[in-house]
Amino acid sequence: MTDHGKGRGGHRLGKVRLRARSAQALFCLALGMFALFGCQNSPSIPAERADGEILVPTEEAPTYHLLEGYGQRWLEHVRKGVETARTYWGSYGPTHVWIVGREDGAVIAPETRRAFLMEYCRCRTSTSERSLSECLPHAQARFFGVMDRGESEAYLSYVNDTKPPMAELVFINVHKWFFERDPVPDPVLRGIHEYTHVFQKSFGATPTWMMEGGAVFAEAWLPFIHGWRGMERAMERCRESAARVSDPDITIADMEDIDAAPAHVSKYYRELAYDTGAWAIGFMIHESATRRVSSLRDEFYPSVTDLGWETALSKYVRMKDKAAFYAAFGAFMKRPLRQQLDLLKRLKE
Repeated sequence: MTDHGKGRGGHRLGKVRLRARSAQALFCLALGMFALFGCQNSPSIPAERADGEILVPTEEAPTYHLLEGYGQRWLEHVRKGVETARTYWGSYGPTHVWIVGREDGAVIAPETRRAFLMEYCRCRTSTSERSLSECLPHAQARFFGVMDRGESEAYLSYVNDTKPPMAELVFINVHKWFFERDPVPDPVLRGIHEYTHVFQKSFGATPTWMMEGGAVFAEAWLPFIHGWRGMERAMERCRESAARVSDPDITIADMEDIDAAPAHVSKYYRELAYDTGAWAIGFMIHESATRRVSSLRDEFYPSVTDLGWETALSKYVRMKDKAAFYAAFGAFMKRPLRQQLDLLKRLKE
């Protein structure tokens, strides 16, 4: 979800993911037999929910599943991010968190792999019409195919063939995203990002830029209010990435649905959906009546379910329609960086 250079934690694998887009898209189709929506939350596969039942409020915490032999510290980093986001956004689900990985030189025994796959597939098939024999080969490729290739992934899947529907957060080889110098470990940011999608998917459908931008904004905002790091630098990196869209006629208005975006737009998936989208979320909050980030949680998203995202957006930002919002945001993004960063200082909890 970022390039291999030192970027913000929310997306360190963009170049790898973009190259893998076609293969992963085909894999998502293969998993379609398990009714898996929002197959990949990365710059290559959008985290969007198909119409249907939504996730629901729950008092139950997520259930965490760690591959035996993979370090407990990686579960704790992911858990810290997920629980930080859950405390802020609220508890929705049911949610299962699956964490696998193989550090350098580690050997994961066949029986250990089998035990993990059985645990996963029993969870997936216990309340659906699918069988273990259907699930196991797909789970093998989904988890251990990626792990053994040495790739890293973090994404949310929405599963609607179980009763009730559930959210799966998948984290693979997150140790490769860890750097001692980071003020907030990247796996923590990944947990924040992916659980934010669980919250978003508990309401009505929203555009790609709002989904991904909202999760990236949460990566910046939640560590800031906890005193873990400043917000400015994280958002400045987003601004630098957003500026890489070379065509001035391409905007977030073209990134409402990544699946329908033409090639000349989709090549800027990361820059538009994630990074420009994060700024669009900040701008939305600034234009709202209270300028409180919590109003996203308490007012905006519930209104999306009631009104649809376009009407909810125009009411929230107090503008005529989404076109007026896009025009105002476009003008804002042409301002000097310092003026843009000053907007962040006016946001409230």
